[in-house]
Amino acid sequence: MAPVDEQLEVLMSGVDYGDPLLKRQMERELRERLEEDRPLRVYLGVDPTASSLTLGHCVPLRKLRQFQQFGHHCIFLIGDYTALVGDPSDKNKLRPMLTPEQIRANEATYVEQASRILDPATMEVRHNSEWLGKLTLPDIIQLMSKFTAAEMLRRENFRLRWEAGDPVYLHEFLYALMQGYDAYALACDVQVGGTEQLFNLMAGRKIQEDAGQRPHVPVTLPILVGLDGKERMSKSKGNHVGVDDPPEVQFGKVMSIPDEVIEQFFTLGTNLHPAEVQRIMAAMRSGERSPMETKKLLARTIVTEFWGAEAAERAQEHFERTVQRKEVPDDAPEYAVREGELLIDVVLAAGAAPSKREARRLFEQKAVTVDGLVMEPTTPARPGTVVQVGKRRWIRLV
Repeated sequence: MAPVDEQLEVLMSGVDYGDPLLKRQMERELRERLEEDRPLRVYLGVDPTASSLTLGHCVPLRKLRQFQQFGHHCIFLIGDYTALVGDPSDKNKLRPMLTPEQIRANEATYVEQASRILDPATMEVRHNSEWLGKLTLPDIIQLMSKFTAAEMLRRENFRLRWEAGDPVYLHEFLYALMQGYDAYALACDVQVGGTEQLFNLMAGRKIQEDAGQRPHVPVTLPILVGLDGKERMSKSKGNHVGVDDPPEVQFGKVMSIPDEVIEQFFTLGTNLHPAEVQRIMAAMRSGERSPMETKKLLARTIVTEFWGAEAAERAQEHFERTVQRKEVPDDAPEYAVREGELLIDVVLAAGAAPSKREARRLFEQKAVTVDGLVMEPTTPARPGTVVQVGKRRWIRLV
């Protein structure tokens, strides 16, 4: 296997525990495992709570891929049982519980999307229903006896809800125990997750140690911010880059991020080596490469990793033609205007806005133009003109 120092440089890149002492301890433990010169058992658990993944979901997937590239045994765990509870780690309120039918529908696309980053030929896919579904009530009582209510309420999001007088439900306490049991059931050496899941990962260490297993090494990564550069990337907030977004859409979305988060996107959102990321950022800071060109490199890198180099080149050409030079794309969809139809009706009917309220908001933000001129929602639609909605959507009226 690769030299330990080489592996550590890559595997600990971007990793954060919120505590320098804990990071040193975990790095020391990981070094000890790597020095055994054997394939480590490394797993990442993902709950199928939505039908598609975002670039933010891919942050721990990329870390798992790095372990895979160094020859370690990687397990992609579908949390079909933990999804029944819903992970409260990143929520300050109760997460809605999903039905088994919703979970099955969501997980159908997860492995295919994850395979764009992981090597499907060498990854092991498991479901935690395999062992959690077999636990009896005495088993669960025994598991719960290892933790106190005080431990659970020290968890920040539970504590904040408790202090605010908001309800904290007993079933939410079970999530950390269930995820912790996953680590024991898989007898893992390493578990990859987000920093918001550190409590769950540490619970797994406790359960493993209590059962006589060597406690695993948590490898936790920060949450990737969204396109606004502030809040976490989320489909519900509309500030995300989707794994299934077309190349042109992915490229355009990445180009909209603030300059100050370019390095974070390179570090957490691409497979580039840490040394290469530092070289790119040094070139931008010195003025050798402008922020615009650096962002284009970032967008091209992300699109290439999902769709290939040719698609990335076409996406860049599309961006430069339509956004920078403001040319109408040749493949802009056509819309047949009906007599008396207003522009707001066209925007809605053509699918450029999901609702009339959202369409009206676009007009209020002056994001709807006709042949380059800002228009009102009540402007009559005219055949022979081109409507632009935002920066990346055009409609030819016929």
